Amino acid sequence: MTFWDWIALLTGILGVLLTIFESIWCWPMALISVIISGFTFYNQRLFGDFGLQIFYLASGIYGWIYWGKKKNTDFIVSKMPLKWYMPIALSIIIQSIIYYYLLGYFKSDQILFDSILTSCSFTCTFMMAKKWIENWILWVVIDAAYIFLYLIKDLHTYALLYGFFSLMAYYGYYSWKKQLKTT
Repeated sequence: MTFWDWIALLTGILGVLLTIFESIWCWPMALISVIISGFTFYNQRLFGDFGLQIFYLASGIYGWIYWGKKKNTDFIVSKMPLKWYMPIALSIIIQSIIYYYLLGYFKSDQILFDSILTSCSFTCTFMMAKKWIENWILWVVIDAAYIFLYLIKDLHTYALLYGFFSLMAYYGYYSWKKQLKTT
């Protein structure tokens, strides 16, 4: 565990906590964690995770701008519209197949695990930006699976971080669910 891994852990936790409380500051906190994590994952040959950090960087900037534009409107937590369930599922399947072959080409490690988790994470980030409550359910599962991946890779700080993420996603779901009942 390096100093930078600890910074990624702390800013990652702050980013998720601030997301739960719907603070726009979740985005810059997450961006710090993403940049540090990107370097670690690249060095560990987890190229799917590395690519995911690049995506998180772009989506963090997008989310920051998008939430900023919505601050003066009724931008509230909602359920994902039924019409999105099939496109979301298909997106995860198609991405997983594409990433599997891309990661294989680049000689990534843990290709199947990495490709599925990467595709789920991309999709879930989109759901989070839309403030669909279902994003938290998916994050619980994704983050729990990442714990195992990082233990396999001896990335114990990141396994710990994703343990926190999984617990916070569980809390985020119930926190946002209360808001759904009041609106």
